[in-house]
Order: sequence, then structure tokens, then C-alpha cells
Amino acid sequence: MTDIDRTIEEAKSEILPFESWERLAGESSMAFAAFCAFRDCGSERNVRRAVESTEKDEAKRGKRYRVWRNWAAQFRWRERAMEYDRYVEKLKQGELRKTIEAQGEMHRRVTGKMLQVVEKKLDLMDASELSHGTVTEWVQTAIKAEREALQSFDTNCLGSGNTNGKADMKQGELNFVSDFNGL
Repeated sequence: MTDIDRTIEEAKSEILPFESWERLAGESSMAFAAFCAFRDCGSERNVRRAVESTEKDEAKRGKRYRVWRNWAAQFRWRERAMEYDRYVEKLKQGELRKTIEAQGEMHRRVTGKMLQVVEKKLDLMDASELSHGTVTEWVQTAIKAEREALQSFDTNCLGSGNTNGKADMKQGELNFVSDFNGL
């Protein structure tokens, strides 16, 4: 490595973030490719499994295993692979959180539209045409859907929620189903 290359590498390392699972200084391309094979073996990884996944010739596996075992110690493969696993898991959790939040928003929009339709329908109908059972069922269904959407949002996005599987009354929430009794 020339002085210019070394200076460029030093400047890059100061400016750009470095992840431990990237190629290390002094790690040959062959050693890094071997690390990648080890890293990609998953949670049950070990050097022997990584060698077996890349070398089909059984006679060559022993030699390759010894070389890779030395590289694994020299370049801290286990630690780097675990850091890579944590990084990938953070990415997955971030994507899952975005999906859950988007679904929660969609559920809230749909529930709101359902309640608007029911409200318009009720405004157009003559109250005497409605049976007690119909009104009660509509209100209960709308409230249940709204509670489930809120509970899902609360549980998935905020990390809280109850454990009994039922929606609890929230502060400021109105429950007026009983107001329709006797209609």
C-alpha cells in the first residue's frame, strides 16, 4: 500500500462510519470472503459449517478449515458476525414497526369511514324504523372496531396494552351502548 493509499484509507475511516462486519484493514479478499460465508451461516454458525457450505471436495476441507480457523481468530469473526446479526435485526424491527404503523393508520381510517356511514344512515332514517337490536348492534360493532384499532396501535406501536385480550376503556372514551336500551 502506497503512502497515498494509506492516507486515503485513514481519511475515509475518520469521515465514514465503519461497521465491524465490513472488510477490516489487513484482511485479504479471500479472508473477507471466508468471513462472509461464516457470517451468512446464521445463528448456528461455526467455521466447520462455513467451510462445508463452500467446499464440496472433502479432501480440501481440512486444509481450508485450518486456514479459516486462524482467520476467524485473527479477524474476530464471531464478534463481527454477532454485531452484523444485531444490525440486521434492527433493520427488520424498523421495517416491521413501519408496517404496523401503516396498518394501524389504515385501520383507523376505515373505522372512521364506517362510523361516518353509520352516522349518515342514522340521520336519514326515521328512528321509529330502527329496532333496538339493530341500533345496539351497529353501535357495538363500530365501538368494538374502533377499540380494536386503538388497542392494536397501542400494543404494537407504543408497546403497552393489556394481557387479557379485551380492550379496556380509555380515559375520555365514551360508552353509550346502554343509552339505547329500551328503544
